Amino acid sequence: MGHASRNALSRPLAASLLAAMLACPALAQPAPADPGPGVPAGWSQEVRMVVALAVPEEKAQALLPAGWTVNPAQQGPGRGANLSVVFREQLAATGPDGKPAGAEERAAVLAVPARRGDETGFVIVRTFADARSGPGYYKVGVPAAVTLERRGSATALAAQAEEAWSVTAESGERLSLRVAYARGAPVRAQPTALNLSAADPRVRRTYRVDQGVDPVLSRPAGIDRTTALSFTASGGALAPIFDGREQVVAVLSLPWYARQMFAPAAID
Repeated sequence: MGHASRNALSRPLAASLLAAMLACPALAQPAPADPGPGVPAGWSQEVRMVVALAVPEEKAQALLPAGWTVNPAQQGPGRGANLSVVFREQLAATGPDGKPAGAEERAAVLAVPARRGDETGFVIVRTFADARSGPGYYKVGVPAAVTLERRGSATALAAQAEEAWSVTAESGERLSLRVAYARGAPVRAQPTALNLSAADPRVRRTYRVDQGVDPVLSRPAGIDRTTALSFTASGGALAPIFDGREQVVAVLSLPWYARQMFAPAAID
């Protein structure tokens, strides 16, 4: 899949659009600390690039466990997306005891926004990461070779950036992303999100996130600051999903992504 650049919105306008989409009620005094939604499970600091896609609904639905239905994004720069490919670079992580846990890691994660009754979350369908990661917490990890090249330049107040990701899994799947863009001002967001495993929906975590979101491309919002964009996915379990009908809805740069992790006190 390829992409050619088009006229971009001005940075102030793009920033104001995203701010409106992510707006929260006015803050008063900080809320007192609480124990969190479950048992503390650790913390991580990452940099992310997210490709939000729209695929045929039946393909997204086929990836979900029984009882869950696809719940496409209803608002924000990725409105209408029903599948995300998250390219993540973990810089540091700690366990629940605050001690270092794990080293630097690069991975690609496939996730589907889903609903079951009043419960909403992201179903983790597949992760492709360094072989040392194994199946991982969500039991859907596949050993893969992951490479990342990142570069940037700045003159006065204008900055350009470029990222190139390549993922080659031992089971035959391949993912690649190359994006070059004019950087914008990230908008801070602090969501709380539920993630659960496609292999076993009882395996789940809740994340409290502090992130900066820079939508370098958002078709719903009319934002396009890319000068080059190509995304491909093929082979193995990816072949039935990516058959040429997928559409890129948004590309989001997250220059910072810090999360606190909480696990259920018990699995039902």
